[in-house]
Amino acid sequence: MANAQYPSLKGLHCPNCNGTELKYLGTKGSVGKAVGAAMFGAIGNLIQSSQAKNNFEVVPIRCQCQNCKKKFEAEPLVAAEDEILDAPCTVVLHRKGSFVGSMVVQQVFLNGVKVGSVKNKEELKFETYTKHNVIFVTDHNGMAFPGEYTFTAESGGTETIEFKRGFI
Repeated sequence: MANAQYPSLKGLHCPNCNGTELKYLGTKGSVGKAVGAAMFGAIGNLIQSSQAKNNFEVVPIRCQCQNCKKKFEAEPLVAAEDEILDAPCTVVLHRKGSFVGSMVVQQVFLNGVKVGSVKNKEELKFETYTKHNVIFVTDHNGMAFPGEYTFTAESGGTETIEFKRGFI
């Protein structure tokens, strides 16, 4: 029986055309937050960035179907029993240094669940028990950077990822 503590995006599909090729745009409400932060400039961005928490959080994510181009919101699915690993796979995401946005914290999502925040030139370690994984990173407003990182985890393995406003 699947365990609710193991989120998955495998099987998530477009409610309009049933397509499974999805682009992850960030979290619900991220566009509004970005507009609000833009009104207050760099100071607004730093204030919002300082409020980023480093705890697990499940929030609706915004997706766009690559087939019909419709945007929709969804929550992560529960991993099927055959998707659950016997032992966790450790994931290490290293955020490479960058002057642009160096003061702003970026949020890391694994299978649609926020697993933590990462500062400039730092790394975030977390585990997954799910075989097929999707990682995307958002700015402090919740807007995803272009692209996502997908990988198949192995029991007891380690996946190392480099990120600099996009996966390297």
